[in-house]
Amino acid sequence: MPVIGQAFRLRRDFIGLLREASTYGDISTLSVNPVTICLTNAPELNREVLVTHHQTVSRGQTSSRVFRWLLGNGVATCDFSDHVAQRRLLQPQFHRRYVENYSQSMTEIAARRAEVWTDGMTLDIEQEMRELALQVIVKILFGTDQSDMVGHLGRAFAEANDYIYLRLTQPPALRGYLHNLPLPSSRRFQRAKAFVDGIVYQMIRERRESDQTYADLLWLLLQAKYEGEEGEDAARMSDEQVRDEVVTLYFAGHDTTAAALTWTLFLLSHNPAVEARFHAELDEVLDGRPPAMADLPHLPLTDQIVTESLRLYPPLWALGRMAYEPVSIGGFRIPPGVTVMTCPVVTHRDPRWFEQPDDFRPQRWTEEFRQQLPRFAYFPFGGGPSQCIGERIAWMEMKILLATLCQRWRFRHDLKHKAEMLPRVTLLPKGGMPATVERRR
Repeated sequence: MPVIGQAFRLRRDFIGLLREASTYGDISTLSVNPVTICLTNAPELNREVLVTHHQTVSRGQTSSRVFRWLLGNGVATCDFSDHVAQRRLLQPQFHRRYVENYSQSMTEIAARRAEVWTDGMTLDIEQEMRELALQVIVKILFGTDQSDMVGHLGRAFAEANDYIYLRLTQPPALRGYLHNLPLPSSRRFQRAKAFVDGIVYQMIRERRESDQTYADLLWLLLQAKYEGEEGEDAARMSDEQVRDEVVTLYFAGHDTTAAALTWTLFLLSHNPAVEARFHAELDEVLDGRPPAMADLPHLPLTDQIVTESLRLYPPLWALGRMAYEPVSIGGFRIPPGVTVMTCPVVTHRDPRWFEQPDDFRPQRWTEEFRQQLPRFAYFPFGGGPSQCIGERIAWMEMKILLATLCQRWRFRHDLKHKAEMLPRVTLLPKGGMPATVERRR
């Protein structure tokens, strides 16, 4: 495993550093003092990390601790001993019968968003998609899309998101120390977290005190019973645990969708031939009516476009794990304390699995191609026991929102604006994504 001593590039060009490291082989080491990062870049090695050795190579305590400052002990940050029980408790709430109930709300919210745009209007698409995704996740979680609540929560989470990434890019030994100092950034984070907690706990209290049945995810979480327990006395989540799961779902559920939609609209605007076929599919299948979940199987190109966009610009661009015991990966011995990373943003552009890997080619995603592609050559939602629990909702949401918006509008990006990847908690465009909207005739 070659060693690349490039710590100074971590902040400036992290993705470039990872892609360069991958050229040294399917497993390589980055020396980012005081941390050693082992990067895997082959499907079978990614599987070893995420599935085969998931108990030995699991979420690192130092990074999880940073996320816990906001997310608490939710399913994305809890210890493995709690993770299995929490995932089993949550998984039924993402069953198809519940997911279908959200599709109409998604269409309605996207349609209302599109109504306020005017022909020739210049927008920051990244900001527009973030606000749209925020409205959707608030509706799914709390059954409301009040603009005031959405706006305030969005600003609070943006503040928290920036703070978490700031701490993650600092040496592990300093993170907790700096977090506990009364620095301006720490104070802003605490205020943002207190605001989020106030809204979530208020919603929990209202649900607990009400005899009504609600059609939102919060109500389902409050009704959920731990596996093997029945009756009125069956164990349910405490208010604190419900809060942690709600905040985790909120945190993960809007950021990834917003990023994915932003990059998809960017790719369509730069590929007019694909865009024209996409618009033709929408016109033929939908014939002017709003899209519904039942339409999605009849929109194959829409699915291919989203799939290819997630290949080129996966919101979950890297998955970090920590080796807690000596472990062999790909025949190499990994000592305890080493950070092991699988990187969709790197593997997804490997020419061994994807012809012309840097090109936007939705047509590659034929059924034959999907069948022969190794499982962990494409993994935008992770894999193994920690695979994104909301993946079913995410796929539906991206396709429904994209179809609803593009029924009415084209998006034209300034060709002079170079869209650079900005690795944060999710993969964002550096400097936003300015674009002009054009009404489809």
